[in-house]
Amino acid sequence: MKDKVSSTKWFGLALQSLLILAEQDGICPSAVLAQKLEAQSTFLRKILANLVKAGIISAKEGRDGGYYLSKNASEITLKDVYDAMRSDPYSKGFLDVNSKECFTPSTRSALYNLKDEMESWLVEGLAKKTISDLLPKENV
Repeated sequence: MKDKVSSTKWFGLALQSLLILAEQDGICPSAVLAQKLEAQSTFLRKILANLVKAGIISAKEGRDGGYYLSKNASEITLKDVYDAMRSDPYSKGFLDVNSKECFTPSTRSALYNLKDEMESWLVEGLAKKTISDLLPKENV
């Protein structure tokens, strides 16, 4: 999907936005989110659009519009956020073998398998954590 990017910055801002929304009472405009995160509003709205498409947050348009969580913070896993933000696996480009002469086919295959294994480790770990796990305990 061209509207998503493989970027830890996007994931980080998405995660931070969700934490703010989880602590927010009611709807939060993107301008307020951008100010709190010290991010550009237009850039942040692209991230928020991916979260809306994934059903993690909802948007209300209009003068009193903004964003809010679509579900409870304890139901949103970090994997959900990761999946909403990525278009390519985390490891895309990582351990890519450019030289065909430098490594044997079995070594190249081992590197590709390691890449896939690393992706599964990451996804498994993110699936075990929720947004509420990152909130101060008095907010949960």
